[in-house]
Amino acid sequence: MAAVSEVASGARSGAWTRYLGVSLVRSDAARIAAQPALVRALTDGYDRSAAPEMPDADGDWFEVREGGDTVGVALVRRDCPTPGQAALLAVATAREARGRATSTKTVLAAERKLAAEGYAPMLVRVPRTNGRGLYFMLRCGFTPVPSSARPDDESDATWFARRGAIAGSDAADL
Repeated sequence: MAAVSEVASGARSGAWTRYLGVSLVRSDAARIAAQPALVRALTDGYDRSAAPEMPDADGDWFEVREGGDTVGVALVRRDCPTPGQAALLAVATAREARGRATSTKTVLAAERKLAAEGYAPMLVRVPRTNGRGLYFMLRCGFTPVPSSARPDDESDATWFARRGAIAGSDAADL
């Protein structure tokens, strides 16, 4: 498969982590924005018919690579929602690279690396309008954070964590 974009060859530093055949390579919002397939993938998460646009979010951007090709994107914010935790705010795979569990591998790679860095648990934020994303997180083994433990977030989003990772996440108020 051809690379999604040739821009990927100049990432600012090496891989942040590798796991199950994917590499997460440090990048930045400008580099991601310069790759139309990645912007389209991010937009697909909430509206497949919307014009592609970059999300307005702070954090560390990563290009997801498979076999040297940039095939996806991830956005991580450390010390979010509280110190010592980390949040995966976006994960997306370009349309032409879907069907190989790339996003699942990306979630697992980020979770393992963040835990190794001392950020645990990793929470995942999914806009409630992203039905595919909500279902995806359940398939990855995450459960909604109960309302009593949910991060303070003004947007309409569901937060996910591994079952038992957040106090009360096994409770009935999921």
